[in-house]
Amino acid sequence: MPDSLPMLWGLLVRAPWRVLRRSARRAVGRDATMDSPDRKLLEDCILPHYRARPDVREVLFVGTRWYTRGYAERLDRQHFVTLDIDPRAARHGSAQRHIVACVSEVERHFAPDSLDLIVLNGVFGWGLNDRERMQRALQGFHRVLRPGGELLIGWNDVPGHRPFDLHSVPALALFEPFRFEPLGLQALTLPGDNRHCFEFYRKPLAAVPAYEATAYR
Repeated sequence: MPDSLPMLWGLLVRAPWRVLRRSARRAVGRDATMDSPDRKLLEDCILPHYRARPDVREVLFVGTRWYTRGYAERLDRQHFVTLDIDPRAARHGSAQRHIVACVSEVERHFAPDSLDLIVLNGVFGWGLNDRERMQRALQGFHRVLRPGGELLIGWNDVPGHRPFDLHSVPALALFEPFRFEPLGLQALTLPGDNRHCFEFYRKPLAAVPAYEATAYR
């Protein structure tokens, strides 16, 4: 944790300038993002890390809103695909490929072992509130990620947006936690009212058999 504090502090102290810049971009119709500690960390640390990695080529980003429209530019070296259940959100999706579907149906839209990275941020507890759907989504992620492919889950650890214990979903055991090198952490909870958590997982190189996570504990 201490190694990540200087970077987090740097992100926070730049907030006023970011607010002004983003307000100006929205005023002229340019893409802008939401100003919050979790979005700053995602945009200034996490996404740039994945953009720079040559082994990350195929990316699925789940959940699209006005503040995610610029993420295709932040991952402009990758094939960037977005998915959202709401047809109205399609206008904020990727110009390369956007899918209108529930995330629990992800394996219908991608071949097995075809993705390098899946970002599920701000979806669990914000629409994905059903335990069975979360189970199916994680099972689908396991099938469509390549061995060694990574899964980022971002969620709010507050009663109103924590419909159940994420870690109690059996299919999460299909993945192995790993330390995200820029932060030196596997999981991070940010300060603030929404207590946003980032957790990093990957599909093991020797994949866990799917049947081991099909039954609820």
